[in-house]
Amino acid sequence: MTAAVEHRGPAPSRAVLAPFARAGGRALMLGHVHPDADVLGTLLALGLALEGRGWSVAYGGPHPAPAALGFLPGVDRYRVLPGVEGAVDVVVLTDCPNPQRTEGLLEQARRAAGVVVNIDHHPDNRRYGDVNWIDVSAAATGEMVYELLQALGCPLTPAIAGNLFTAIHTDTGSFRYSNVTERTFRVAAALVAAGARPALVSEWLYERRAPDALAWLGEALRRVELSEDGRVAWLALPAGVLPERFIESEELVNYPRSIASVRVACLLREQDGAVKVSLRAKGDVDVQRIAAQFGGGGHPSAAGCTLAGRLSDALPRVLAAVSAALDPAPGGSRPAP
Repeated sequence: MTAAVEHRGPAPSRAVLAPFARAGGRALMLGHVHPDADVLGTLLALGLALEGRGWSVAYGGPHPAPAALGFLPGVDRYRVLPGVEGAVDVVVLTDCPNPQRTEGLLEQARRAAGVVVNIDHHPDNRRYGDVNWIDVSAAATGEMVYELLQALGCPLTPAIAGNLFTAIHTDTGSFRYSNVTERTFRVAAALVAAGARPALVSEWLYERRAPDALAWLGEALRRVELSEDGRVAWLALPAGVLPERFIESEELVNYPRSIASVRVACLLREQDGAVKVSLRAKGDVDVQRIAAQFGGGGHPSAAGCTLAGRLSDALPRVLAAVSAALDPAPGGSRPAP
């Protein structure tokens, strides 16, 4: 393909369908760093559907699938890829706005692939594919993959439906985010009718904590801080203060976000000489713009970035950016660490 194609509509165009139109081929479902259910559910669903059409499909990325997502059908086939070898017809990336999140695997795959397909709903997607389908009206990339499978005429097996339902469930914050629409629930209902099991998804995501998890959660919540005006809450975690397995299994940023007065919640996590920042908003604050100041991105209500250096340096910088975005009323106080 000589020129990149971009499609922005809610239904896949001919250009989006074309790479998958053949009766069989070789495909790589390529995930990003620290894959979550948003990306795993969509990659596995599309890959399993292609296998049903006679394709040979490989699944993998720079990091392994987390144990907490071991219930996803086919996730046992997802591998850590030290590199990409051999020719493939299509490489697919879902819910991955920044190609750097593949840690170089995309560039290796591009040399081996006929077409790179980029399917995403993030407004700040870098349009790095040969085919780019970016639908910012979708509450979840899982909605888009559902529409793709419908257009391709792929049957919705219980395994495919379960993967897509989980992806939509997590990408919408359990259907809580403001971008959830009637379309989201229509797709979710169709997936349940096809065999997805909402109770199973909720049990695995929220009711399978390790025995010591509540003690660690208590330690985390003890560290939540609130600005004087009550509009900003943050949780700053120095390196080593909590086990990595616990942090990876919890959406800790949602706890400070749950405070009634809070409009922006921040989770700052020190790790390997850098600080990973997660931002969540309530109301009209666009945290994507805040994250973009530090080279990150995401959605207006949920975004993230990574700052080099120490937590003690990153925290005041992030809080200052949040304060500026909030545009405090005259006389209002700004958050201070």
